[in-house]
Amino acid sequence: MFDDEEEIGFVICASCGARIKANRERCLRCEAPLVAWQKPELLPSWLQRWGGDTLIFGIVAIVVVLVIAVVAFDSRQVSDDVARPVSNAKTSARTAALPVAPDAAALPVAVGAIEPPDFLDVRRGTADLSGDIAAARAKYEAAIARTPDSPELLNNLGLALERLGQIDAAIVRFERAAQLDPQGWAYHFNLAHAVSQRRGLERAIAEYRLAAGLAPADYATQYNLGMLLHRKGDEVAAIPEFQKGIELAPTVSALHLALAISFERSGRKAEAQREFEAYVEMAPAAPDAASVKSHLRSLTGASGS
Repeated sequence: MFDDEEEIGFVICASCGARIKANRERCLRCEAPLVAWQKPELLPSWLQRWGGDTLIFGIVAIVVVLVIAVVAFDSRQVSDDVARPVSNAKTSARTAALPVAPDAAALPVAVGAIEPPDFLDVRRGTADLSGDIAAARAKYEAAIARTPDSPELLNNLGLALERLGQIDAAIVRFERAAQLDPQGWAYHFNLAHAVSQRRGLERAIAEYRLAAGLAPADYATQYNLGMLLHRKGDEVAAIPEFQKGIELAPTVSALHLALAISFERSGRKAEAQREFEAYVEMAPAAPDAASVKSHLRSLTGASGS
């Protein structure tokens, strides 16, 4: 019961006319029954008409909507911060982020001689070759059966075939990919690498030159082009390719070693000494570091410096 008279109010007894609080069941004067008292409602009338269950449902629904809105906003913020993958095959082949090439310390070195590390064998493409290569080959062959003129699929199949040792078959796929997309730097890079394994030296050089023109910022392309020119015995042509590679990636020690060898074979011993020193400083733990240091001492004595 409430004690606040203004909130409870009064009624007039129909029998005796006495003024009695509305919360009484009988008149205090004549004991006659009064109109039954009801506790004042605390909710507005429009909410009362809803009913209790409907009201509870409405409140729950509002809470759920607010939670969903907060989660959706957070998800959108996260998605805006995540880089979206390139979906177009041609665009991905031309502008995909360059993977980091291995340094000289991780590459094989010829025993008993100072030789540049082998090709920076960085494959270009979207093929997933981390698992069963034969299964990957079957997957790409099935995809090409549905889309025979996809340069990206042909390139990926070529990469799988090359990993399986089927170089000639890989070359055919790389050639087709390059024909379908002549501006696809990845396809020329992979074709050059595969052709070089079949001793097609001149053609491999030509393909690497095409690749270098399409991706002038790729130091691995410059290195591999310089390596082919070095194998050909054309050190004069190899030197600027290695120098371009160093401009693009000055901390890749393999480039300095290759340039040092080309300088020395061209009779430019002072420049060779500088590059040998740079290599030893960058890769002191390389497998051939001791041999390079020994060679550097002999070169210094021979040069009189």
